[in-house]
Amino acid sequence: MYWQKANGEAWGTLHALLADINSQGQVQMAMNGGIYDESYAPLGLYIENGQQKVALNLASGEGNFFIRPGGVFYVAGDKVGIVRLDAFKTSKEIQFAVQSGPMLMENGVINPRIHPNVASSKIRNGVGINKHGNAVFLLSQQATNFYDFACYAKAKLNVEQLLYLDGTISHMYMKGGAIPWQRYPFVTMISVERKG
Repeated sequence: MYWQKANGEAWGTLHALLADINSQGQVQMAMNGGIYDESYAPLGLYIENGQQKVALNLASGEGNFFIRPGGVFYVAGDKVGIVRLDAFKTSKEIQFAVQSGPMLMENGVINPRIHPNVASSKIRNGVGINKHGNAVFLLSQQATNFYDFACYAKAKLNVEQLLYLDGTISHMYMKGGAIPWQRYPFVTMISVERKG
């Protein structure tokens, strides 16, 4: 996960991030990683390289981020997970974490607060955990609602936990593909990188 350079300046775009971190071609995937506030900071918990940069946000509010249950996607060594906000426990083992919301699926059950007939149709991206415990990163290729996005993840990708990350502005880079043009800045970004 990436947000700011050592000098405190945000990368802001996939293009800028990849120019700095992908010199060996190790990045397999990169995408925006969560909702941010008006000051272009993560709206909730953000941990990078074991350091908490933003605290857990348990406030109520308007917008997708505050639809409950919210969740945290985390990386601890070779383990990844998605847990509800009220179940998240800080740990020295957690190297990376990002808070978002809503959780669209928990233990294979689609969030009852999202409905199939909702007209809100947008590009969506999210992160899931499949039945093998692996992270699955998703970006819809066309506008969709939360329910259809979750149904696809469950039926086609065997996802059992699914956390919504962001919507309209979302983009994903895949190794070998073009770096997408962005109209709006990203704050946090998530990458999958080849080791060694």
